[in-house]
Amino acid sequence: MKLVLFSGTHPRHLFVNRELLNFFEDILVVIMQREELLPQPPKNISEIDKSLFIKHFKNRDIVEQKTYGNLNYKQVFKDQKKIYVKPEQLNSSYLADEIEEFDADIAFIFGVDLILDPVISKLPKNKINLHLGLSPWYKGAATLFWPFYFLQPQFAGFTFHQITKNPDEGEIIHQSIPSLKLGDTIHDVGAKCVKQAKNDLMVLMNKFKTEKNFVGKKQTTSGRVWRRKDFDVSHLRLIYDYYNDDIVDQFLNGFLSQEKPFLFSCLNEN
Repeated sequence: MKLVLFSGTHPRHLFVNRELLNFFEDILVVIMQREELLPQPPKNISEIDKSLFIKHFKNRDIVEQKTYGNLNYKQVFKDQKKIYVKPEQLNSSYLADEIEEFDADIAFIFGVDLILDPVISKLPKNKINLHLGLSPWYKGAATLFWPFYFLQPQFAGFTFHQITKNPDEGEIIHQSIPSLKLGDTIHDVGAKCVKQAKNDLMVLMNKFKTEKNFVGKKQTTSGRVWRRKDFDVSHLRLIYDYYNDDIVDQFLNGFLSQEKPFLFSCLNEN
C-alpha cells in the first residue's frame, strides 16, 4: 500500500510520523518547515508578560526534549522519497501534480498548515489528520492551551479526522484523552497526548490495512475555531501566576468542573 505523509519539522511531528515509515511499502513524505521552537516574545509587552512567555516556551522545550529527543527531519526521513516545502508552497500546483502521480491509497497529516486546492482534490478518499485538540470544542490553533485557560484540563486530547477545506471539521475517526496524574503540568499533558496519539495511530493503521476504510462520525455542532491571534501573552498569567501551573491538580482534587467530553472512536464500532 502507498502512503502520502504530510509532516511538520517539530520533534512532536517526527515522533509520531516516523512510526509509519515501516508500516507501508511505498511512502511519499511532504515536509513543511515550521516556526522556531523557542519563539521570541512579542514587542511592546510588559516585563512580567515577557518573563511568562519565555518561561512557557522554555518549559515546553524541556518537556518535549525529554519526551521526544532531538529528532531531525533530515535523519528521520533520510531513506524516503520526499518533497520539502515552505508554508506558502504547501498548496502549489507542483505539489498537486506530484501527489496525483504518486497515487496513494491513504494520506496522513500531522504538523502542516491547512491543505486546500489544488492539493486536497488530489488526495485519496481517506486523508486523516491528527489534530492535537478535541473537536468540535477546540479546533484550530493552540488547542491544548485553551482547555487549561478555561480550566478544563480533562478536555485536552486529540482527534483523528478526515480533512476538509475547513479547519478540523471533517468526520471524526478516533478521539482520546490521556490519563491525568497529580503533578502534571500543561506541557506534561501535551506530551501525553502526543505519546498516546502515536500508539493509537498504529491501531488505526492496522485497522485500515485490514478494512481499507474508516467509518467516521460527522461533526454535528460547530464548536469553535481558535485562531493564532486569539492568544495573548497575558493569558499566561492565569496559568502561571494564579494557578502556578497546577490546574490538573485543581481538577483532580475536585475544585474545578468535572464535566467530561463525549468522545467517538471507530475502534469501538462493530
